[in-house]
Amino acid sequence: MLDIVTDAQRGAHENRPLSTEQAARLDDYLELIKKWDRVHSLVSKGDLDHLKQRHVADSLALESFLKPASDHLDIGSGAGFPGVPLLICRPDVRFVLNDRSSNKCRFLREVKYRLNLENVVIQEHHIGPRSLPSDRFDTITIRAVAPPEQAWTLANPLLQEQGMVLLHTQSRFTKACEKFSLGTVLSSTPGIRGWITVVARKS
Repeated sequence: MLDIVTDAQRGAHENRPLSTEQAARLDDYLELIKKWDRVHSLVSKGDLDHLKQRHVADSLALESFLKPASDHLDIGSGAGFPGVPLLICRPDVRFVLNDRSSNKCRFLREVKYRLNLENVVIQEHHIGPRSLPSDRFDTITIRAVAPPEQAWTLANPLLQEQGMVLLHTQSRFTKACEKFSLGTVLSSTPGIRGWITVVARKS
């Protein structure tokens, strides 16, 4: 088993290079976003011409935190960030992309079909404070859904015993932070936009 603290401290600086096939799938994915966005407004208009810089790079910064042959949940996937770029570059990880929007889930199913992605399940379901977990995950991402403390509260019940929640945060959180109820900050490292804060259950 990988050491959880060492894994977290490694941060976003050891991303493996993409293969030609993975890079092509990412390009196809971004074209699908632009096509669907004309009708379904998947991303903000100002981001359409900056998807690689603002969203893909930000998503792939999380790749080094994913354990081999693990289970990962992306809560509030929306247009698929960070879940789709991650699952494209990590076929060894089993992904669940969750969103409560029917339109967003239809888009994600189209992405799965068009890109022939086999390591992902699309889940149309609202995850709230009283949600009962049917599965538990090694890692969870929850991006632009709620403030960090609230995002942790939503994700915590869905974690495996030694699982981690990967949060995009504007501020740096330290290990002494007590804002995450029943959780402890393992690391807070610079990301592409802001910080990547890793929170786990208190032992």
